[in-house]
Amino acid sequence: MSEKIVATDVTEEEALNAVFFERADAFIKQANEFCRPAKGETPKPEELRGQVSAAMLFGTARFNTWVAANNFKDGEEMRAAKDQVMSYILQQFQMMLEDNYEEYCEQFENYLRFRKNKDFHTHKHDDDHTH
Repeated sequence: MSEKIVATDVTEEEALNAVFFERADAFIKQANEFCRPAKGETPKPEELRGQVSAAMLFGTARFNTWVAANNFKDGEEMRAAKDQVMSYILQQFQMMLEDNYEEYCEQFENYLRFRKNKDFHTHKHDDDHTH
């Protein structure tokens, strides 16, 4: 989804949404690459996906903590705002997770149609799909 925005009638909000999804797609593409077994290794898709998921969660937590820290003058001020920051981040994550979960429930057969193909799990396919 890397369509370039050229139209002069595109609103700033639409442009920001496009950039948001381009960035999200880039993170997902990188995660998909991490899910590929190393050359010569026996694929263990569930294990790889779990490891990548855990690493993404950690990376997201670490990055969001850094973003929050940049809004404070010192550690004490940051500590005082912990509940507010945590509440906001968890609320945003929950909304995004619920939206994506519901979408996957509705599109289950379409989104997971490749998993019946043995080559899908060894990444021998050329289909461009994102999780």
